[in-house]
Amino acid sequence: MDVHVEKNTERSEATLTISVSREEFQRYLLQAAKQLSHDKPLPGFRPGKAPLAVVQEIFGTERLVNEATAKAVPRFFVTAVLDEGLEAISQPSITVTETSLKGGLIFTATVALLPEVTLGNASTLTVEKRKVAVSDAEVEHELKHLARIRSTALEVARPAEKGDTVTVDFKIFLNGALMQGGESKNHPIHLGEGHFVADFEKNLLGINAGDVREFMIEFPADFARKELAGKKAEAHVTAHSVHKRVVPELTDAFAQQVGAFKDLAALKEALRKNMLQEKETRERERLHGELSQQLADLASFTQIPEVLITKEIDRRLEELQGLLQVQQKTLAEYLASRQKTIAQVRDDMREAAEKAVRVGLALRAFAEQQQTQVADDEVEKQAAEYLRRFASPQEAAGQIDAAELKENIRN
Repeated sequence: MDVHVEKNTERSEATLTISVSREEFQRYLLQAAKQLSHDKPLPGFRPGKAPLAVVQEIFGTERLVNEATAKAVPRFFVTAVLDEGLEAISQPSITVTETSLKGGLIFTATVALLPEVTLGNASTLTVEKRKVAVSDAEVEHELKHLARIRSTALEVARPAEKGDTVTVDFKIFLNGALMQGGESKNHPIHLGEGHFVADFEKNLLGINAGDVREFMIEFPADFARKELAGKKAEAHVTAHSVHKRVVPELTDAFAQQVGAFKDLAALKEALRKNMLQEKETRERERLHGELSQQLADLASFTQIPEVLITKEIDRRLEELQGLLQVQQKTLAEYLASRQKTIAQVRDDMREAAEKAVRVGLALRAFAEQQQTQVADDEVEKQAAEYLRRFASPQEAAGQIDAAELKENIRN
């Protein structure tokens, strides 16, 4: 095999002209003949055992050569890329220029490469580390939030007050027509939490179980659904029940119910420690993020291949879908609420994705410059810790590509 490489550093791509000798190509002709006669056994021969000449006569020279070429091209391409030390990051664009039964094979392959990165002077990077602390007020706030999570609902026979939960049927009419998504039954409304339009919650204050109310609401100017922003609508509501939130008192007994805590003071100390760890983690992430961005800003790059940006957008879209799934929403609902197509969402992600790709490339170049190494046992340890979150190895195998996980951890 003979390989000639032409690099276009400005476009971050390479074109390989690969010439395969008659002898090298013969091996793939034999493989193709074996496969063809195996898939469709020929009279007088065992499956896959028909001679090359017989297969050529039955199936035709063109089909035999095409089958051999399809087998040979990817293997010779991969070998050439590895031999030349090229960092290919996309599927190649292949053009076969010469192939025959008695001759060899010549083809060209154009492939995107990792762009070349020229780093600036990393010693000039500066980020000030912020002091991390947790105040008593923050601990108290977290403690109250914990108590609120463990609160219970008690049905009451009185008018609804702020903090209550009112279960209602409602219909919202816009210009006299039922609004899309504007109807729900047995819907809990938590008064005072701001999950609904302010006018809607305000008009439920003082309502009793069994009451029917009709009132006007106005959507805020910055409402998420742009087609409703600033518009007025009519709400029809029937209340079924009013529940009071009963929040447990912050006592030693409460602390003991939460976990293995001796008293309330021990729970507070545990909360403080956890909150401090979270703040320290966020601060490390901020430092890392700012330093990484500065490193990328100082660097120069040849053209960033489109495939890298596309992959980063794909990753961000998967992340968004995962977040929506946690919120029990679909991507279609998300798109409808913002009146956008998937293409428009991808366009919105593009600038941040390209920025992230530049940071990643700069960090990769810096790691190579510093000769940073990651030991295999470190990767194995981190992978094992990650996989423990699954109930069984079978569940993990069904959701996680082990090789990809380890590569991500190594990166």
